[in-house]
Amino acid sequence: MKTTVLFLFLSASLLADVLKVDDKFPFHSFSDQFEKKLAVTPQTKEIIISFSKKNGKAVKAFLESHKGYLTTGQAVYLADMTSAPSLAMSLFMMPALKKYNFSVGLIEDDVVAEKLPKVEGKTTVIRLEKMTIKSIQFVDKL
Repeated sequence: MKTTVLFLFLSASLLADVLKVDDKFPFHSFSDQFEKKLAVTPQTKEIIISFSKKNGKAVKAFLESHKGYLTTGQAVYLADMTSAPSLAMSLFMMPALKKYNFSVGLIEDDVVAEKLPKVEGKTTVIRLEKMTIKSIQFVDKL
């Protein structure tokens, strides 16, 4: 019984940490694939987050077919890299990301990744207004 109560308490506390509508977006910058700072500022209106290779490919295809979307839409694209082995990151993923014609903010910290809202198999789209989360959507495609 004590174990069940402890498990439920810990699960609830972990879920409470996930960002939700009306929260302030707490992360102000990420490193991109070129090791440059990719800022999330009060002017940022949208954050697109992929948590899987499949979703990353879909976001890449969208951004390549909608050139300038990130700039004109005051948007930032983030990709979760926390599950990628470091050898695969350095040998395969980073060289591939460096061929992109747009910046990709890399989520490399498990604590950060756990705070970001996600649904398995979906791309997360967070809409902001002066760093406050106004909506969160989980989409199959942009």
